[in-house]
Amino acid sequence: MKELIGFSASLALCLGLTPLVRNLALKFDCVAQPGKDRWHNMPTALLGGVALTTAYIIPSLFFLSDFPSLWVFLLGSMIIFSIGLYDDLYHLQPYSKLLGQIAVACFVIANGVLIGPSSTPIFSIFLTLVWIVGITNALNLLDNMDGLSAGIASIASFCLFIAGISSGNALMALMAACLCGATLGFLWFNFFPAKIFMGDSGSLFLGFTLATLSITGSWEYASNLFLALLIPVMVLVVPIFDTTFVALVRFFNGQAISQGGKDHTSHRLVAFGLPERTSVLLLYVISLFSGVLALVGLRYDPVYISIFGIIIGMGLLYFGLFLSSVIAHGNRAEELSKKSNGVVLDLFLTEKKRIGEMLIDCIIIGVAFTAAFLIRFDGMSDFYVGVIAQSLPILIPLKLGTFFYFGLYQGLWRYVGIQDLIFILKAVTVSSLLSVGVLTMAFRFEGHSRAVFFIDWMVLLLSVSGVRVSIRLIKEYLSAWVRRSGKRLLIVGAGDAGEIALREINNNPNFGYLPLGFVDDDQEKVGRRIHGIPVLGTRSALSAVCDKLQIEEILVAIPSIPRSELAEILCRCRETGRKVQVMPRTFDLASLETGLGVRF
Repeated sequence: MKELIGFSASLALCLGLTPLVRNLALKFDCVAQPGKDRWHNMPTALLGGVALTTAYIIPSLFFLSDFPSLWVFLLGSMIIFSIGLYDDLYHLQPYSKLLGQIAVACFVIANGVLIGPSSTPIFSIFLTLVWIVGITNALNLLDNMDGLSAGIASIASFCLFIAGISSGNALMALMAACLCGATLGFLWFNFFPAKIFMGDSGSLFLGFTLATLSITGSWEYASNLFLALLIPVMVLVVPIFDTTFVALVRFFNGQAISQGGKDHTSHRLVAFGLPERTSVLLLYVISLFSGVLALVGLRYDPVYISIFGIIIGMGLLYFGLFLSSVIAHGNRAEELSKKSNGVVLDLFLTEKKRIGEMLIDCIIIGVAFTAAFLIRFDGMSDFYVGVIAQSLPILIPLKLGTFFYFGLYQGLWRYVGIQDLIFILKAVTVSSLLSVGVLTMAFRFEGHSRAVFFIDWMVLLLSVSGVRVSIRLIKEYLSAWVRRSGKRLLIVGAGDAGEIALREINNNPNFGYLPLGFVDDDQEKVGRRIHGIPVLGTRSALSAVCDKLQIEEILVAIPSIPRSELAEILCRCRETGRKVQVMPRTFDLASLETGLGVRF
């Protein structure tokens, strides 16, 4: 009941205060101006953090009598808010803000806010300090696109509310409910197109509050520091990922990590081709998915939490490798690629991807072996945890070496096909057989069930092949999704050449085509789909199809037909009044070297 009251009061206050603060900000010219290192292109009111913080603090004060320790969190949040507000109005130096954050973090640590459990209190104190300061700045950096930081904070606070209810932590549940109400109320005005920005006063407040909130109280499931931090990390995965990703990319590109820029996760998604609103919503989905997995893990064995965390980490690792290849707006990588024609950068990214693929496979090997024990024994005891711990240092390098021998890291995941899956089957099978032999010699099957090895082989095969196929499918889907505009294209010929042409267009959005269908004289193909694109009819229906779909351009992809038949098709295509392109034949491509050219 208290949580519902806190949520409702914070929501109502923020909905009422935000328009007032916006009007005051505009009246006194507290406005964020566009700039080279800023995403927005219109002057926008600042100081939204005033409404956000007030809407959180006031309802929380009414519960001080029920939770005396609440004053520590509220006072810390108010001090952090004051630092951010001063920066919004008068501009603080980065080191001054950092020192202020460290001082406030030390204050709450001294009053009992500490990550635990730990046999080494000094390490826990240091880790808590790093966590609070790190998350505070992560939310500040995440506030780079309309509605992003407020939306992520809403999702994170909701997940922490559920976690507090599940673990019996009433203080956490109440604080999270109040914060969720305040952020949702502010999000109404901050989502694209934003009418007001929260400024540093709001983003620093959100970061500090979420950081302290996520480690409040004791986690009943946490038997060590790893588990104590895993839930907060999964709940706050988006700001952590964004900060880490930007820092690493800027470091490798020789840029100052602390500088502003348009090279964040959200910016790269837009540069890839997604609309701004869609990019923000995608990050919402990632945050919600990770948070839900964390909550599901809370209801089961702690091992499940670890597995879910590893899965999320594996996915984000590849996501980061993918984003690093997208040239961001105003990124120095763009300048480097232009100066060197992209050769140096491409080589760097290629090697980085290979390393990333091997790291992903390392995680898959560990997850598959652990999952085999969970499936076989329907749970996990301390004994089997020990068996897994002593086996993985042998299994991971052994299987990884086998994968390397079979050439699994020589191909491109976005083009994975049947031949690649055959190599994966061979590599996984051989690596599993070698594992049986080596572990038998090392441990004489002590603690190892023979069924575990079979289950491990199946899970590993499905995971290694599934990840690669999924990457290809996701890449194709995203490319098709992005390409919702462009020249409306009809492909004549639904054979191998037409499929190749479609795939090439799908993989290269820069071509500027929107394929809408095929025509082909093979009646068996009519009504079928190729990569989601329908075969609409035979060549006799060419004119009708063009008129119905408002086709702008026609591509003839039948390179093997005789010239006389090709001429007839071209004549029919030109009768439609559309521009016509012809896929060159093999001997036409070969003739380019002799200067004969390609006939169209």
